[in-house]
Amino acid sequence: MIVDLATRQLAAYNRADLDGFCACYHPEIRMFAGEELELTGREAFRERYADMFARGGFGGTVPSRLSHGDHCVDEEHWWRIDESGERTSGVILVRYKLRDGLIGVVQFLD
Repeated sequence: MIVDLATRQLAAYNRADLDGFCACYHPEIRMFAGEELELTGREAFRERYADMFARGGFGGTVPSRLSHGDHCVDEEHWWRIDESGERTSGVILVRYKLRDGLIGVVQFLD
């Protein structure tokens, strides 16, 4: 289940489909940057991504994924074109945890 959600949210991310992306996340989603809680709740999550999705020019691939039970960790290769037109890219680990049939925790680890 968590692997299906991780796959669906990445596909929506790559299409810049904000509704499809957010639909994969629990209403009380908790998003972490490292150990720091960055935000709580789907509305705050949607707001966090709204401008980026409206602009477009980003994407990601997952060449490696580990999963066990309610947990999934993706090695994500991302890219983005910033407001000046410059392309940046990187690699990050993204951990997902299932809650009530949706992604309840997302944690970005670099």
